[in-house]
Amino acid sequence: MTTFKRILFPVDFSDQSRGEVSSVKAMAGRFDAQIVVMHVVDLPSSWFGLPEAASWSTLINADQLRASSRVALDLFIKKEFCGTRVAWELAEGDAAVQIVDYAQHDPATLIMMPTHGYGPFRKLLLGSITAKVLHDSHSPVWTAVHAKEIAEHSPEQWKRMLCAVDTDDRDLSVLQWAAEFAFGQQAELKLVHAIPGTNAAVTEENAPRTYRFLFDVAREQLASMQARAGTKLEVCLLGGQAGDVVRRTAIEYDTDLILIGRGVMQEAFGRLRTRAYAIIREAPCPVISI
Repeated sequence: MTTFKRILFPVDFSDQSRGEVSSVKAMAGRFDAQIVVMHVVDLPSSWFGLPEAASWSTLINADQLRASSRVALDLFIKKEFCGTRVAWELAEGDAAVQIVDYAQHDPATLIMMPTHGYGPFRKLLLGSITAKVLHDSHSPVWTAVHAKEIAEHSPEQWKRMLCAVDTDDRDLSVLQWAAEFAFGQQAELKLVHAIPGTNAAVTEENAPRTYRFLFDVAREQLASMQARAGTKLEVCLLGGQAGDVVRRTAIEYDTDLILIGRGVMQEAFGRLRTRAYAIIREAPCPVISI
């Protein structure tokens, strides 16, 4: 059964970090996982071998910054995790690099981060640290945008999950992972696929003859993929961009958690990379990307 033994929770002491605490606790409780609260001290790059930023070292007291960061981390843990046993990690350097490096030593680690997207601009924004972690990490990453969405779809309340899949053979492992994960969590699982080259008004029921072929091919390919995966899940096919299609389906299905693959994000010009980012940015509920 797919499970998580450790929850890595990077924090910057922002309201967004605090808004995730309840979900981190719930996730740890659901999987009986250890929580590791991590803060990365952003020191000038000259202290890591890059001389072009050496002038900053004369303006910032590194020891004082380390000490104040440790105090802030202690206060954060005491306030937000009172009564909860957690481990802590204080690192230095590039935040995304430190997060990825820490998680890679344990494949059972889940990284939980906010996306830092807001209001009418949320479709355009993805925090730079989160984006880099999503791109570089091989660990599963949990992301969410608004505290309201996090609260409404807490791990304690999981009932319905949605897996966004492409027809590429590389998504077979995503389908298998999602099916095993949903089964282990006793949650319903549905598949969704966006038909490329069509607009948002096109559905499988109203598709004109010029588009019908695209729907038929996609359904046939997904049926073949499910046969190899040993699954018989309901499939929703809709026209439009992946981010919008997944968002609309998640709302209609009252989805608690979206599951996606992002493996090709590590490849140059990966075809699914922009789709994965779009799904994460536009999701109406938390996303776990693998």
